[in-house]
Amino acid sequence: MIERLLVFFILFLSILGCTRDDICGEENATTPLVIITFNDIINPTERKSVTNLTVETTDVNSKEVISSTTTDSIAIPLRNAAELTQYRFKKGVGTASPNTDIVTITYTTEDIYVNRACAFKTIYRDIAGSRQSEGSANWIIQINTQTLDIIDETQTHIVILH
Repeated sequence: MIERLLVFFILFLSILGCTRDDICGEENATTPLVIITFNDIINPTERKSVTNLTVETTDVNSKEVISSTTTDSIAIPLRNAAELTQYRFKKGVGTASPNTDIVTITYTTEDIYVNRACAFKTIYRDIAGSRQSEGSANWIIQINTQTLDIIDETQTHIVILH
């Protein structure tokens, strides 16, 4: 009988010692997306939607990140294994006059340990945005950096004026 109580007691103590760190929950921080808002070039404090916006990577096998949507803000990922990410921002997709601008976002990365289940997250420091100049053909007029570090997704990081 004492042996059974001893086994039960050891089993009970081992169950109490377990933690739920094998699941990365929604409340845990992950690598943040860059938040980009679109504002009016005439009144830079006013949001201005982009009609039929498509955002895709500039890789050989490009992938659409945002597909033909009308919006005044987007959240897109940055590469965490590089110090720059390029996207094609296409305005007016499916219309008679689509326009494409290439946007480059440069940064440095820092990996931060979250916990055993989630492992690491990447934060981005010293971000800067620019566009490839096409003279008067650019629909993106100016790119302003609102915050130098991307630590979370609670605020705008980059403002595109068009």
